[in-house]
Amino acid sequence: MKKLIVAPLFLLLTSLPLVAVAGSESGLYIGGSVGQTSVESDFGDDTSFKLDDEDNGHKVFFGYNFGLVPFLDLAIEADYREYGKFGNENLNTEIVSSELFGVLGFNVGPLGLFGKLGYSDTDMDSIIDDIDFNDSESATAYGAGAKLSFGSFGIRAEYEVLDLDAVDDLNMISVGATYTF
Repeated sequence: MKKLIVAPLFLLLTSLPLVAVAGSESGLYIGGSVGQTSVESDFGDDTSFKLDDEDNGHKVFFGYNFGLVPFLDLAIEADYREYGKFGNENLNTEIVSSELFGVLGFNVGPLGLFGKLGYSDTDMDSIIDDIDFNDSESATAYGAGAKLSFGSFGIRAEYEVLDLDAVDDLNMISVGATYTF
């Protein structure tokens, strides 16, 4: 009877290190995400220039996971994203950006949590009362997410915020896929 209990317990305990490392693929990775973008902004005292809108956004990204320590991801990631088009009867804005992040993650088997902090170079093309305005701004970007890895393939969900001076609140919730080479 003891052998029937000890043998499966021994197999379980010896296979735990393999499961723990399964989500820690190191190397170059690429991916893409789609999601919902939300923007809020107040361009003056007139309520016709207040913006509170949502649109679909998407991004493509690549990065490198250094994989120096088991259970921890330390990566650098760059992306290009289109936040979408926002507006009302007096104001229309389209926002795109290129971003560079440092990513720190913690993995338990194929599941992982990560946080990211970085820099964004953002372009906003706006039309306010039939007058074109173009604005470029550099800003801080940050986010957090969760991932599920299946070897080289992964699925991740993220919440990201862009801290711009020109808008009060710009964030994106997205779901995407990654592939590690």
